[in-house]
Amino acid sequence: MSCFLKILLWFFVFQKSYEDDPIASKQQFKDSEKLKRRCPYSLRKLWQTDVSSFPFAASPLIADVNGDEKWDIVVAPFGETITVAEGDTGKHLHGWPRHNLDKSIHSSPLQFDIDGDGVLDLLFITSKGEGLFYSKDGYQLHIYNFQIDPAYVKSRWFDEENNYVHYKNIHESVLQMPSPGYIPVDPHVFDTPVLHDKRFLVIPLSFFFSDDDYSEGQNGPWGSDAKQKDKYYITAVAILDLKKLHLDVQEGQSKAKPASVIKTSPFARVVFLELQQSPVFNLFSPTVIDVDCDFSQSEIIVGSSSGTLYMLTWDGQHRQGFPRTFGSISGRLTAVNLDDTPGMELVVTDKTGNVTCVDAVTAKNKWSARVGGTSFAGSSIVDVNMDGQLDVVVATSEGNVFALNGITGAVIPNYPYKASKGISGNVLVTKFNMIHGPYDLVFLSDDGVLHILASDHSCESQVALADTSLVDMLLHDLSPLSSRGLEVLVSTSDGSLVCLGSGQPTPREELEEEESQVIMQRLAVPGGSSNKPLSLDKGVILLEQWMRHIKEVTGSTLDIYFTIHSRVRGELFHLRVYMGSELVHAEDNIKASLGLQSITIQTPEQPGQAQVTVLVFDKTGYVSQDSLHLRFNQLILLDLQWLVLSPFIAMIIILLVNHGFPAKDLLPVTFPFKSK
Repeated sequence: MSCFLKILLWFFVFQKSYEDDPIASKQQFKDSEKLKRRCPYSLRKLWQTDVSSFPFAASPLIADVNGDEKWDIVVAPFGETITVAEGDTGKHLHGWPRHNLDKSIHSSPLQFDIDGDGVLDLLFITSKGEGLFYSKDGYQLHIYNFQIDPAYVKSRWFDEENNYVHYKNIHESVLQMPSPGYIPVDPHVFDTPVLHDKRFLVIPLSFFFSDDDYSEGQNGPWGSDAKQKDKYYITAVAILDLKKLHLDVQEGQSKAKPASVIKTSPFARVVFLELQQSPVFNLFSPTVIDVDCDFSQSEIIVGSSSGTLYMLTWDGQHRQGFPRTFGSISGRLTAVNLDDTPGMELVVTDKTGNVTCVDAVTAKNKWSARVGGTSFAGSSIVDVNMDGQLDVVVATSEGNVFALNGITGAVIPNYPYKASKGISGNVLVTKFNMIHGPYDLVFLSDDGVLHILASDHSCESQVALADTSLVDMLLHDLSPLSSRGLEVLVSTSDGSLVCLGSGQPTPREELEEEESQVIMQRLAVPGGSSNKPLSLDKGVILLEQWMRHIKEVTGSTLDIYFTIHSRVRGELFHLRVYMGSELVHAEDNIKASLGLQSITIQTPEQPGQAQVTVLVFDKTGYVSQDSLHLRFNQLILLDLQWLVLSPFIAMIIILLVNHGFPAKDLLPVTFPFKSK
């Protein structure tokens, strides 16, 4: 009986195990899949700083503001305040923040040495076209503030039954200077200007009468008929020479007290693009790049909300084949060489949900793709499927992330990826595993969830931020010591800065390893206006590490040692060296991968501090730079020479006076006793 019970029990257990086996197999499969999907992402919140109660309308600027060899974050939310925060802690620097209660800002901060002391100052452009300069310590440089002049439009230009004026005839209806019969229309800046050659400020302009500037029923420049106020809409691009602005202020100081706000007419060239009765705006930063890829003069590329794509030469002429017309352009234009043929391509996104690739040289379409929704941030460029060919990544308001083949525009397999909500900001492209594996796509959906997606979909992770963002996220090594790898900086819609990183200490050998520094610089996204393709083949310049220990230079020359890293041996670069914003050295056609190279520059004659920036750019316009903050003092070397020589000179004089010299015509000879 007992034997029978044992057999029955054994049968029951066996049967149960057999029946449960499929369940166990499924569970093991799920566990293995879960293990397979476990990603190497270890992002956590490092710090958060509340800057303003207003949202961010543009991303911050990452730069070493005070010269302490640490990265700082220059922050300009839509209103209330502007500040500079430490990159590794989020704390305000000394002298900051500064109140900005009556001015709104739609653009990212910029750096330019406006007072000529060798140290880069901070430039904030307000929504009404006013330029505000601040020193690194937070002092406002009032005498250099400027105001963009209004456009002067022919009064009642629309009486001739015109809805718009063609760009070829716009000079007859819109002027840069006052003239009888023309009325002033107010300027506005809705995105970040481009600082070209560290001198020329390329500003996207929209001219119109804003309801915020005029009370209801008020008679403005348009006259007594309030309906006419909404019939003056102009888009334009201004090129402002900041060096001429600096020289004019210096000259004005030597003669008389300069005006509190400088008008830009003498220093700016304005190219008016379109005049319409219906609202039309310049909502995105211009793209300034050499589309021919031959180191020639750069072109200025602008897309307006009317759907018109303009390409201007540096002297303001329209390039052949342009302008082109699309749907209302909804994102920043991307200029990139997608197919390795001579010249660049332009990637255009519009509100109708189309993505179009245009040959920038011939102005002809190469391909067009339908993604649906609206892309507010434009496109990102990266080799998604690691096949050696650049692809186009676009995120839409419907929450879809598309990856399009850069040659054909076809949707890459496994795409689009569907996020939980719509996406307003950019798709940040990086590589958390720098050794192997695919690229990683980072984007923030409108429900406050930060998505991290491997480009081949092998890994996926989410971080709940509970904050949304309207602007580009940035990627930089903000905290080199305390957090390994790059940090993600999010500027939220409630006026806060959030820094995300690994939180793991960086090994000392990794900090000093040159290859690690090269990869970090290639992956970094320090500014919101950057739309360059992400590639680990990009040329990068690095100054020698030992040069960072130099704090003061006393000689009349400075030797700068650097290495240009490029995977294309013999690739040509143009090199520029700036002291502050002053060009002090230029050299063309420098080859990469030649090991350690050096140049010699002259140091300033007057004692002072300066930021020395060494910059290289390739034929596609990609720029890499590295900089040092140094003190210069040639006079101290002269003083030291006198201090060393003066004791010997004094001793010789004393010996000569006391003991004489055989030559009677040199010094008198004295004798201790009277001679006969």
